[in-house]
Amino acid sequence: LKFVDIGSGDGRVVFRAAREGTFDVSVGYEINPTLHLFAQFRRLVTPKYWSTTRFYCRDLWNTPLNNYNVVTVYGLAPIMDRLGRKLEGELKPGSIVVSNVFPFPKWRSCTDLGNVYLYRIPDCYRENEK
Repeated sequence: LKFVDIGSGDGRVVFRAAREGTFDVSVGYEINPTLHLFAQFRRLVTPKYWSTTRFYCRDLWNTPLNNYNVVTVYGLAPIMDRLGRKLEGELKPGSIVVSNVFPFPKWRSCTDLGNVYLYRIPDCYRENEK
C-alpha cells in the first residue's frame, strides 16, 4: 500500500503513517520550500524512516496521484472542488481519501468524524450521480 499527504507541511502526517507500518511507502508533497526542507531535515535525522518515507517539493496540480491507495489532504475550501475532480480522474477504485476540516463539495463521505471526512473511491462520487 502507498500513502500520500498532499500539502504535507513539516511531514508529521507522513511520519505518522510510516510509524503505523501499514504502508510500503509514505510520501509527502509540499509546495512551500521552507516546509519541504524542514520535512527533509526531520527525515534525515530519523534513519528509521529513510526507506519508508519520501518528500517532494512539487505543485499538486502537476503531480500524478494514481499510484497511491490512501490520500490525505488538509486543503482549503477554494481548492476542494478542483482537487476532487483531479482525484476522481486519477485514483483507482478502492482508494481511500481522508480530508481534514474541509469536505469535497460534490462527494459523499463514508464516515464523518466531526471535521474529518473519509471517502472511498468510487463510492463517494458515484452516489451523487443518482
